[in-house]
Amino acid sequence: MAGSYKNVDEELLALKEELQRVKQHTSLTLEAVGIGLWTLYPTKNCILWDEQCQKIYGWPQASVQIDDFLSHIHPQDVNRMQLALTNPPSRQTGKPTTIDYRITSPADDVMRWIRITGRLIEQQTGDYFSGTAQNITDEKQKEAALKTVEQRFQTAFTNASVGVVILDTQNNIRLINKVFADFVGYSPDELIDQHFAAITHADDSKESIELAEKLLRGETSSYIVNKRYVRKDGVLVWGQVSSALIRDEEGQPDSFISIVQDITAELQAQAEQKKLLSLLGTSEERLREAIELAELGTFNINLAERTVLLSGRARGWFGFSRDESPHLVEVIDRIKDWAALKTAFRQAIAKGIGATLDIECWVLNKQTGQQRLYHAQGRVVRDDINDTAFSLRGIAKDITAQRQYAKELEQQVQGRTQALRQVNKLVEQQADQLRFITDSALTAIALYSIVRDETTGDIIDLRYELINQMALSMTGRKAADLIGHTLLEVFPIMKSSSVWPHYIGLAETGIPLRYHNHYSQDGFDIWYQVQGVRQGNLLVLSFLDITELKQTQFKLEALNETLLEANSNLHQFAFVASHDLQEPLRKIQSFGALLQEQYADRLGEGAGLIQRMQLAAERMSILIKDLLTFSRVATHSHNTREVPLSRVVSRVIDDLEVAIKEADAILEIGLLPSIKGDESQLRQLFQNLLSNALKFRQSQVRLRIRILAQQIAWSDLPPSAKTAQQANNYHLISIEDNGIGFDEMYLDRIFQVFQRLHGKNQYAGTGIGLAIVQKVAANHGGSITAMSRVGAGSTFQVYLPVVSVQ
Repeated sequence: MAGSYKNVDEELLALKEELQRVKQHTSLTLEAVGIGLWTLYPTKNCILWDEQCQKIYGWPQASVQIDDFLSHIHPQDVNRMQLALTNPPSRQTGKPTTIDYRITSPADDVMRWIRITGRLIEQQTGDYFSGTAQNITDEKQKEAALKTVEQRFQTAFTNASVGVVILDTQNNIRLINKVFADFVGYSPDELIDQHFAAITHADDSKESIELAEKLLRGETSSYIVNKRYVRKDGVLVWGQVSSALIRDEEGQPDSFISIVQDITAELQAQAEQKKLLSLLGTSEERLREAIELAELGTFNINLAERTVLLSGRARGWFGFSRDESPHLVEVIDRIKDWAALKTAFRQAIAKGIGATLDIECWVLNKQTGQQRLYHAQGRVVRDDINDTAFSLRGIAKDITAQRQYAKELEQQVQGRTQALRQVNKLVEQQADQLRFITDSALTAIALYSIVRDETTGDIIDLRYELINQMALSMTGRKAADLIGHTLLEVFPIMKSSSVWPHYIGLAETGIPLRYHNHYSQDGFDIWYQVQGVRQGNLLVLSFLDITELKQTQFKLEALNETLLEANSNLHQFAFVASHDLQEPLRKIQSFGALLQEQYADRLGEGAGLIQRMQLAAERMSILIKDLLTFSRVATHSHNTREVPLSRVVSRVIDDLEVAIKEADAILEIGLLPSIKGDESQLRQLFQNLLSNALKFRQSQVRLRIRILAQQIAWSDLPPSAKTAQQANNYHLISIEDNGIGFDEMYLDRIFQVFQRLHGKNQYAGTGIGLAIVQKVAANHGGSITAMSRVGAGSTFQVYLPVVSVQ
């Protein structure tokens, strides 16, 4: 006995140690993820929390008074907290409640953002709250920073003095400001998702595409080009476009940003300038005036004398006075990175007359020390028609402000992109959790995007986007072999399969899909249940492996088919054999009758043998007829129609009129229903049952037979009534008699073919009648059973399904 107590103590000690280990493991886990546990007791006006909570709140006390706790919550949050305590949402929902709030610890006077999740625990000894706490201060600060960056970007974007356009790498417009929208005469909503070619002059589209491709290939970091736009009202406008490529954190192309300045008026001025020059001749003075009006600087470099002539505005850019005539070397000294630009100059000069130069360069002003960016365009010309010396003449424009604004805007976009990456990281964490759930599922799940023909828009394929572990196991492929590839790339034979129209139909119509499919290609032999739904441009298909279920079904179907075939052969054999046996029996009966009629006086004792032969032949004939009847019932499809059972019973009584009178039987027939069935078979059923009642009567008791009917529910069927057809309600037809009865231990035996409970000398018959009755009941979707006691009569109960008659 002492040993038993010792074992119990050891088990209790082990359990306590295990409990302590689990608590310690749980505590370490919660500490690792920065989560603390707390319990709030309203009736005791106190909060108990663990060491992790003390660190989270910066409040190194194991318990805190509720009033003191509430007094340190931010005024904007305290009402929500008090409401949650007085009217807990979990009281109605039964689910935990999450609240974010600010609180300042009295220990370090630092305000923190805290997220608590808890629920009300209702107890007879007093309700209390319990839950977890987590410091979310960093998360809230990141949200505020992101909001600030977005607001700054939106302010800069909206209030820019030039047009700003952001396009994706396919040159589709993703974002524009109001200045650009007004420039081309469209509303922002009309241009979003449109290709830039929709508003670009046809003659300028090709060049714009080529420049964008150079950015994508990394051949240049930016470009400036003048191009024509077609406004909504059909008017042509000119814009100077400065474009750059924005890359993501992995260095991959993300989008284009373009600064568009309306230079229509400037070019119109240039056009007017040309018109004036054509009218006023080649007056250099008037040309300089026109250039000054356009805020352009001009230059003329004499390549032979290595001198340079700058306009007043251009001299000012370099820090020269208007009276100075700087040498070419002095000008070159003020140009930053001249070595990189020298090649462009040499190439233009080498090409000779008509060659053009288009460069950007930074110039250092020698007076102010300020650097500014200029865009210069020039052409190689001959100084005089008879002169062989070349000069490089052109104009330049200060584009510093324009380029600086584009850079600032790009930085703002990158800042916003960085903030979005942080948000995406949180989304990815949630996606990982969801991926864990789907990978743990027993159902194969795959997410596809719809692939359309770029010309016709027709659906031509589905591309794998996500796939769980069960789906990978079912396909026998690795994720890298599927994700990003299309279904027809991986399984080309799929297009000719019967399931492909189902997938395309789901993609086109969005009507949910569900069916069974057998896949026996690429070495697979799988049955699976397919379900599919469409959401926007995505399809979700799930595949449940039902191969074992299908194999079992096929085995059952094969066994059932074999059984049906054997049963049919058996009935056919009985039918044919019965017909073949009838002819020799008729001859035996005929020849026996002739012998008795013509040679009775000569047969002596042989006459008795002939009589016994005749009786045996008669019994054989009856047996064969009963076999024929059973065969017809078993093999012939019955002619189904509405049959009043009262009419059937009445006709059977007429057929048995002589036997009823001989037995002096009393019949009581109740109200019988009409059912849907074969009248000839139903007549056989009642005739066999009434014949049995007349046959197996008691000699000393007057026979009474009652036929009654009622309707019962399926749930009221006795266990012995195994119906062939399921129905909500059944007709119960009872045939009662006060005959000799039988022992119910033989209940199953009496419905079998050739089974008799009495010898043929006691009661005539073949032992087939009740087998026929049972077969008729089964043909009509029902069953038959019986109740009986020896010497107390029998009740046969026929159950037939209630079927609406049309």
